[in-house]
Amino acid sequence: MSLRNRKKPIIELRNVWKVYHMGDVEVPALRGMNLKIFSKEFVTIMGPSGSGKSTLMNMVGCLDVPTRGEIFLEGKNISELSESDLAQIRGRIIGFVFQTFNLMSGLTAIENVMLPMTFQNVPRFEREERARELLRRVGLAKRIDHKP
Repeated sequence: MSLRNRKKPIIELRNVWKVYHMGDVEVPALRGMNLKIFSKEFVTIMGPSGSGKSTLMNMVGCLDVPTRGEIFLEGKNISELSESDLAQIRGRIIGFVFQTFNLMSGLTAIENVMLPMTFQNVPRFEREERARELLRRVGLAKRIDHKP
């Protein structure tokens, strides 16, 4: 047995379905999706438009719940958690970079980076210190006070 098979996946989908309703019409976006992602794996989600890529990412990112099936994050079944519990996971565990950045146009770069930490009750001095370091790491230290 390989080492990969002995480890538990950090993300696992078991027979996940997502069906959207458009009036009387059911539109399946995911049909029995099974997936295991292990720590330190690099995974690419590819497919044509309408193949369920965004739906899959919304499920894994705790932005949506499946119609049926189970999703496990670090061994915990998150499939039927409340919106509040999912928000806690998004705030503390999941890192998500959207295709469009969805920055707050009225906030500076540092304020945008600090905003999620506010909801985690990180003290202001610590938020600012972390935000400055993160902006420095991605080459945006000189744009710290600029708005998007």
